[in-house]
Amino acid sequence: MKKILSHWTIAFVTLLVLTYIGLQDPWAKEILRLKSFDYVLQNEVKTPSEAVSIVTIDEQAIEKYGQWPWKRDVLAQLIFDLRNAQTGIIVMPILFSEEDRLGGDDVFCEALTYGTVIAQVGTTQKNTSNAVPRGVAKIGNPLPYLFEWDGMVGPLPQLAECAAGVGVINTAT
Repeated sequence: MKKILSHWTIAFVTLLVLTYIGLQDPWAKEILRLKSFDYVLQNEVKTPSEAVSIVTIDEQAIEKYGQWPWKRDVLAQLIFDLRNAQTGIIVMPILFSEEDRLGGDDVFCEALTYGTVIAQVGTTQKNTSNAVPRGVAKIGNPLPYLFEWDGMVGPLPQLAECAAGVGVINTAT
């Protein structure tokens, strides 16, 4: 009888302490919740998706196409090759804010319209005039968690119109 009573006592006291913490300091409860999410995600078994492929610029590609940055007609051919390989969406994490000095923008624009290709917008501390005129979607209030930027550097207007979409790519370090 004493053993059952002690188990119930421990459970009851634990419940009282957790209830008190939850009522007095909801921030502590939130930290505990977030830390538990972190633990679950870090210990989750990760299996790579076969639906996602990353095409990188490696030594073999440099040998084949020459020094980076490549001409835009070379990038256009890569997009055509990817689309012919039945890719669903192509994200180009490269900023195309200036005209190609070798004149391949028309071919590149045609390649952007050939499939679902997303171009990049970069963030900057300077107030700029070539941001892409697209809508912005947000859920909730993300502002407390985001860096503030004074401007955006978008791709050339011609390329922005040819692309299926334009997205912000930024790595804060």
